[in-house]
Amino acid sequence: MTDRFDIEALHSPAQPRPLPVGDGAAIVILALFILFVISVPKFDLAGVIAFAAFPLLLATATAIPLLPLVKRLVIASPFILFMAAGNLALDRSTAVTIGGLAITGGTVSASVIVLKTVVTLAALLSLMAVMPFHRFGMALRSLRVPEVFVTQLLLVYRYSFLLAEEAGMMQKARDLRSFGKRGKGPLVTAKLIGSLLIRTTARAERIYMAMSARGFRAALDSRPAIAIKPGDLAAIAGATALFSLIRSFF
Repeated sequence: MTDRFDIEALHSPAQPRPLPVGDGAAIVILALFILFVISVPKFDLAGVIAFAAFPLLLATATAIPLLPLVKRLVIASPFILFMAAGNLALDRSTAVTIGGLAITGGTVSASVIVLKTVVTLAALLSLMAVMPFHRFGMALRSLRVPEVFVTQLLLVYRYSFLLAEEAGMMQKARDLRSFGKRGKGPLVTAKLIGSLLIRTTARAERIYMAMSARGFRAALDSRPAIAIKPGDLAAIAGATALFSLIRSFF
């Protein structure tokens, strides 16, 4: 529940952080940024460092608290390091020698993978810190994303906190009924996951019946989608040119 309150604090109305472009244009620019970062070759460490200026500039310009962003990056760091660890063993050829120290190609490529993931995640978290999730859904609608997908995404985000709370209660109950390592094996964990799935399905049915009784039909928001303005198109074109320039220069 702490993470939920941290997110709500970032979106506090007392600290407005307007974007210089529309929300739909911001999502398109973010998608372009991620594509350009992914296209950087596996040994181009300087290229990834150059693209790291984008999330740093966004976080600085909007005065985003850096501690929650760093906290989320630290939480994801084990998965990032595990994803890049295979390169250390697969590529042991010497790529560069610095001061008599031979650095293998696997070390360079693993560093590039880690930096790519950190840079793209930092950009995504920075954007989500200045854009509440309901605005994110409205921006997707302005980009002509199917309404079913937008509604599903908003519902998943809204009730993911309830799912996490339910899983925490089940884990606490298991810990209270276990002693040492007894009751914490893979079979017990599998049964808990199955029980969590059944509880989630039952709760989803109750939520849907309650929403239907209150007039829900197909969309959570009946307001018309906001069209992308010419200024937003110019911003997208400018961002594309800037990313292309950085990509070609490095």
